Amino acid sequence: MKVKFKVKPKKTMGEYIAIHNEVPHLPKKFKKIKDNEVWVREDWWKDPVKKDRIKTHEKVELNLMDKGIKYKEAHKIANKFEKNMLKKKRR
Repeated sequence: MKVKFKVKPKKTMGEYIAIHNEVPHLPKKFKKIKDNEVWVREDWWKDPVKKDRIKTHEKVELNLMDKGIKYKEAHKIANKFEKNMLKKKRR
């Protein structure tokens, strides 16, 4: 699955760092997000380490959901995957 990232200002994103249209109970302001599109907060996207984390997390999460895994479980798995990636980079 190809994922397209769109950078948005903190004003648009609010408390969210990254969000896609598969997240349950999206606030109305995020209803414009297209399929396979992830909106990412600008301050995180500018930081190379955080950018890698976001890209990894969201791709894993969306791919798992594409295979039928519910958001909550896909999010947990993506968090673990992201943490393992960070551990490997610190070595």
